[in-house]
Amino acid sequence: MKTNFVVFLIVGVALNSYAGTPLEECDLLYSKRGSSNLLQSASCYRNLAQGAAADEARLQLFERSMIALSAVVNDEPRTDAEGEAISKALLLIGETGKRTPNSADYFYWRAVFTSFDAIRKDRGSVLPRHMFAVIRSLQDDLRRAIELNPKIHVYGPHRVLGIMHTQMPGIVGGDKVLAEKMLREAYVQAPEISLNHVAYARILQVNGKDSQAHEVLTRFLARTDAELDPYPSEPLQSVKAELLKDRAEALKLLEEIDGE
Repeated sequence: MKTNFVVFLIVGVALNSYAGTPLEECDLLYSKRGSSNLLQSASCYRNLAQGAAADEARLQLFERSMIALSAVVNDEPRTDAEGEAISKALLLIGETGKRTPNSADYFYWRAVFTSFDAIRKDRGSVLPRHMFAVIRSLQDDLRRAIELNPKIHVYGPHRVLGIMHTQMPGIVGGDKVLAEKMLREAYVQAPEISLNHVAYARILQVNGKDSQAHEVLTRFLARTDAELDPYPSEPLQSVKAELLKDRAEALKLLEEIDGE
Protein backbone atom coordinates (compact mmCIF):
# COMPACT_ATOMS: atom_id res chain seq x y z
CA MET A 1 0.00 0.00 0.00
CA LYS A 2 1.45 3.35 -1.01
CA THR A 3 0.02 6.40 0.70
CA ASN A 4 0.73 9.92 -0.42
CA PHE A 5 0.32 12.50 2.31
CA VAL A 6 0.23 16.10 1.12
CA VAL A 7 0.02 19.10 3.42
CA PHE A 8 -1.44 22.15 1.67
CA LEU A 9 -0.82 25.66 2.86
CA ILE A 10 -2.27 29.03 2.18
CA VAL A 11 0.04 31.98 2.53
CA GLY A 12 -0.40 35.27 4.33
CA VAL A 13 0.30 37.02 7.60
CA ALA A 14 -0.66 40.35 9.12
CA LEU A 15 2.27 42.59 9.94
CA ASN A 16 0.92 46.06 9.23
CA SER A 17 3.20 47.73 11.74
CA TYR A 18 6.12 47.12 9.39
CA ALA A 19 4.60 48.90 6.39
CA GLY A 20 7.02 51.34 4.78
CA THR A 21 10.13 49.56 6.14
CA PRO A 22 12.58 47.01 4.69
CA LEU A 23 9.80 44.44 5.15
CA GLU A 24 8.45 45.63 1.81
CA GLU A 25 11.70 44.54 0.14
CA CYS A 26 11.23 41.06 1.57
CA ASP A 27 7.60 41.06 0.44
CA LEU A 28 8.59 42.13 -3.05
CA LEU A 29 10.98 39.19 -3.35
CA TYR A 30 8.21 36.89 -2.16
CA SER A 31 5.64 38.28 -4.59
CA LYS A 32 7.89 37.48 -7.56
CA ARG A 33 7.79 33.79 -6.60
CA GLY A 34 10.28 31.36 -8.12
CA SER A 35 12.54 29.31 -5.82
CA SER A 36 15.43 31.78 -5.86
CA ASN A 37 13.26 34.76 -4.90
CA LEU A 38 11.35 32.78 -2.30
CA LEU A 39 14.52 31.51 -0.65
CA GLN A 40 15.94 35.03 -0.63
CA SER A 41 12.73 36.43 0.86
CA ALA A 42 12.87 33.84 3.65
CA SER A 43 16.42 34.95 4.48
CA CYS A 44 15.29 38.57 4.31
CA TYR A 45 12.52 37.96 6.85
CA ARG A 46 14.93 36.06 9.08
CA ASN A 47 17.39 38.96 9.07
CA LEU A 48 14.62 41.36 10.06
CA ALA A 49 13.55 39.00 12.84
CA GLN A 50 17.04 38.95 14.29
CA GLY A 51 16.84 42.72 14.74
CA ALA A 52 13.33 42.76 16.21
CA ALA A 53 13.08 43.60 19.90
CA ALA A 54 9.81 41.86 20.81
CA ASP A 55 8.96 38.17 20.60
CA GLU A 56 5.65 38.96 18.87
CA ALA A 57 7.40 40.76 16.02
CA ARG A 58 9.98 37.99 15.72
CA LEU A 59 7.24 35.36 15.53
CA GLN A 60 5.39 37.29 12.82
CA LEU A 61 8.57 37.53 10.77
CA PHE A 62 9.33 33.87 11.48
CA GLU A 63 5.91 33.03 10.06
CA ARG A 64 6.67 34.97 6.90
CA SER A 65 9.90 33.01 6.50
CA MET A 66 7.92 29.78 6.87
CA ILE A 67 5.34 30.96 4.36
CA ALA A 68 8.03 31.70 1.80
CA LEU A 69 9.77 28.36 2.34
CA SER A 70 6.49 26.43 2.21
CA ALA A 71 5.75 28.13 -1.12
CA VAL A 72 8.99 26.67 -2.48
CA VAL A 73 7.88 23.21 -1.36
CA ASN A 74 4.40 23.58 -2.84
CA ASP A 75 5.50 25.30 -6.06
CA GLU A 76 8.58 23.23 -6.85
CA PRO A 77 8.36 19.72 -5.42
CA ARG A 78 10.92 17.09 -6.41
CA THR A 79 13.65 19.70 -6.89
CA ASP A 80 16.85 20.63 -5.07
CA ALA A 81 15.12 23.88 -4.10
CA GLU A 82 12.48 21.91 -2.21
CA GLY A 83 15.16 20.14 -0.18
CA GLU A 84 16.95 23.42 0.53
CA ALA A 85 13.71 25.05 1.68
CA ILE A 86 12.93 22.18 4.05
CA SER A 87 16.44 22.23 5.51
CA LYS A 88 16.34 26.00 6.03
CA ALA A 89 12.90 25.80 7.62
CA LEU A 90 13.85 23.06 10.07
CA LEU A 91 16.88 25.11 11.12
CA LEU A 92 14.74 28.21 11.70
CA ILE A 93 12.13 26.18 13.57
CA GLY A 94 14.85 24.86 15.88
CA GLU A 95 16.03 28.41 16.57
CA THR A 96 12.48 29.55 17.31
CA GLY A 97 11.90 26.60 19.62
CA LYS A 98 14.86 27.65 21.75
CA ARG A 99 13.57 31.21 22.09
CA THR A 100 9.80 30.62 22.31
CA PRO A 101 9.28 26.91 23.02
CA ASN A 102 5.64 27.35 24.00
CA SER A 103 4.39 29.32 21.01
CA ALA A 104 1.69 28.04 18.68
CA ASP A 105 3.87 29.12 15.75
CA TYR A 106 6.64 26.77 16.81
CA PHE A 107 4.40 23.71 17.16
CA TYR A 108 2.43 24.42 13.98
CA TRP A 109 5.36 25.01 11.67
CA ARG A 110 7.31 22.11 13.16
CA ALA A 111 4.43 19.83 12.21
CA VAL A 112 4.19 21.30 8.71
CA PHE A 113 7.86 20.99 7.82
CA THR A 114 8.36 17.66 9.56
CA SER A 115 5.60 16.35 7.30
CA PHE A 116 7.22 17.94 4.23
CA ASP A 117 10.51 16.29 5.17
CA ALA A 118 8.85 12.89 5.59
CA ILE A 119 7.02 13.21 2.25
CA ARG A 120 10.28 14.01 0.48
CA LYS A 121 12.10 11.08 2.09
CA ASP A 122 9.27 8.66 1.30
CA ARG A 123 9.15 9.38 -2.44
CA GLY A 124 9.70 6.22 -4.44
CA SER A 125 9.03 3.91 -1.47
CA VAL A 126 6.23 1.38 -1.38
CA LEU A 127 5.36 2.33 2.20
CA PRO A 128 5.69 5.84 3.66
CA ARG A 129 7.77 4.65 6.61
CA HIS A 130 9.13 8.11 7.42
CA MET A 131 5.59 9.49 7.65
CA PHE A 132 4.48 6.54 9.75
CA ALA A 133 7.36 7.27 12.14
CA VAL A 134 6.32 10.89 12.76
CA ILE A 135 2.55 10.85 12.28
CA ARG A 136 1.74 10.81 16.00
CA SER A 137 4.14 13.65 16.82
CA LEU A 138 2.67 15.68 13.94
CA GLN A 139 -0.82 15.32 15.34
CA ASP A 140 0.38 16.14 18.86
CA ASP A 141 2.05 19.32 17.59
CA LEU A 142 -1.04 20.42 15.68
CA ARG A 143 -3.30 19.80 18.67
CA ARG A 144 -0.89 21.76 20.85
CA ALA A 145 -0.97 24.64 18.36
CA ILE A 146 -4.78 24.61 18.45
CA GLU A 147 -4.71 24.81 22.24
CA LEU A 148 -2.33 27.76 22.18
CA ASN A 149 -3.75 29.75 19.26
CA PRO A 150 -6.04 28.13 16.66
CA LYS A 151 -6.06 31.28 14.53
CA ILE A 152 -2.42 31.15 13.45
CA HIS A 153 -1.87 30.91 9.72
CA VAL A 154 -5.58 31.50 9.21
CA TYR A 155 -6.74 28.44 11.19
CA GLY A 156 -3.80 26.51 9.78
CA PRO A 157 -3.67 23.84 12.53
CA HIS A 158 -7.31 22.88 11.92
CA ARG A 159 -6.75 22.91 8.16
CA VAL A 160 -3.59 20.82 8.16
CA LEU A 161 -4.87 18.32 10.72
CA GLY A 162 -8.13 17.99 8.79
CA ILE A 163 -6.40 17.46 5.45
CA MET A 164 -4.05 14.95 7.05
CA HIS A 165 -6.96 12.88 8.36
CA THR A 166 -8.78 13.20 5.03
CA GLN A 167 -5.83 11.60 3.24
CA MET A 168 -4.78 9.06 5.88
CA PRO A 169 -6.31 5.59 5.51
CA GLY A 170 -8.06 4.19 8.55
CA ILE A 171 -5.41 1.50 8.96
CA VAL A 172 -2.92 4.14 10.11
CA GLY A 173 -5.38 6.18 12.15
CA GLY A 174 -7.18 8.29 9.57
CA ASP A 175 -10.41 9.63 11.03
CA LYS A 176 -12.81 11.09 8.45
CA VAL A 177 -15.27 12.28 11.12
CA LEU A 178 -12.50 14.22 12.86
CA ALA A 179 -11.31 15.53 9.49
CA GLU A 180 -14.74 16.96 8.72
CA LYS A 181 -14.95 18.56 12.16
CA MET A 182 -11.52 20.18 11.80
CA LEU A 183 -12.12 21.42 8.27
CA ARG A 184 -15.58 22.74 9.04
CA GLU A 185 -14.09 24.82 11.84
CA ALA A 186 -11.49 26.30 9.49
CA TYR A 187 -14.16 26.94 6.85
CA VAL A 188 -16.57 28.62 9.27
CA GLN A 189 -13.97 30.69 11.09
CA ALA A 190 -11.95 31.77 8.03
CA PRO A 191 -14.10 31.61 4.87
CA GLU A 192 -11.92 34.27 3.24
CA ILE A 193 -9.23 31.63 2.64
CA SER A 194 -9.75 29.68 -0.56
CA LEU A 195 -8.21 26.41 0.61
CA ASN A 196 -10.62 26.24 3.54
CA HIS A 197 -13.48 25.99 1.02
CA VAL A 198 -11.84 23.35 -1.14
CA ALA A 199 -10.57 21.22 1.73
CA TYR A 200 -13.97 21.26 3.42
CA ALA A 201 -15.74 20.35 0.19
CA ARG A 202 -13.30 17.47 -0.36
CA ILE A 203 -14.00 15.87 3.02
CA LEU A 204 -17.74 16.32 2.50
CA GLN A 205 -17.39 14.43 -0.77
CA VAL A 206 -15.26 11.73 0.86
CA ASN A 207 -17.94 11.33 3.54
CA GLY A 208 -20.67 10.93 0.93
CA LYS A 209 -22.19 14.40 1.35
CA ASP A 210 -22.09 15.36 -2.30
CA SER A 211 -24.91 17.91 -2.22
CA GLN A 212 -23.26 19.83 0.61
CA ALA A 213 -19.89 19.67 -1.12
CA HIS A 214 -21.47 20.95 -4.32
CA GLU A 215 -23.02 23.88 -2.48
CA VAL A 216 -19.73 24.81 -0.77
CA LEU A 217 -17.85 24.73 -4.09
CA THR A 218 -20.50 26.68 -5.98
CA ARG A 219 -20.53 29.41 -3.36
CA PHE A 220 -16.74 29.51 -3.34
CA LEU A 221 -16.49 29.91 -7.12
CA ALA A 222 -19.06 32.71 -7.03
CA ARG A 223 -16.92 34.79 -4.66
CA THR A 224 -14.67 37.47 -6.08
CA ASP A 225 -10.89 37.49 -5.70
CA ALA A 226 -11.19 40.45 -3.33
CA GLU A 227 -13.46 38.43 -1.03
CA LEU A 228 -10.82 35.70 -0.89
CA ASP A 229 -7.92 37.88 0.20
CA PRO A 230 -7.73 38.36 3.97
CA TYR A 231 -4.81 40.77 3.61
CA PRO A 232 -6.00 43.46 1.17
CA SER A 233 -3.85 46.12 2.80
CA GLU A 234 -0.69 44.03 2.64
CA PRO A 235 1.92 44.60 -0.09
CA LEU A 236 2.61 40.88 -0.21
CA GLN A 237 -0.13 39.92 -2.73
CA SER A 238 -0.01 36.72 -0.76
CA VAL A 239 -2.87 34.53 -1.92
CA LYS A 240 -3.16 35.05 -5.68
CA ALA A 241 -1.16 32.02 -6.81
CA GLU A 242 -2.87 29.72 -4.35
CA LEU A 243 -6.30 31.10 -5.21
CA LEU A 244 -5.81 30.21 -8.87
CA LYS A 245 -4.87 26.65 -7.90
CA ASP A 246 -7.83 26.32 -5.58
CA ARG A 247 -10.30 27.57 -8.18
CA ALA A 248 -8.99 24.94 -10.60
CA GLU A 249 -9.27 22.26 -7.92
CA ALA A 250 -12.83 23.34 -7.12
CA LEU A 251 -13.85 22.99 -10.77
CA LYS A 252 -12.28 19.54 -10.87
CA LEU A 253 -14.16 18.51 -7.72
CA LEU A 254 -17.45 19.75 -9.16
CA GLU A 255 -16.86 17.67 -12.28
CA GLU A 256 -16.23 14.61 -10.10
CA ILE A 257 -19.41 15.19 -8.08
CA ASP A 258 -21.57 15.88 -11.14
CA GLY A 259 -20.20 12.78 -12.84
CA GLU A 260 -21.10 10.45 -9.98
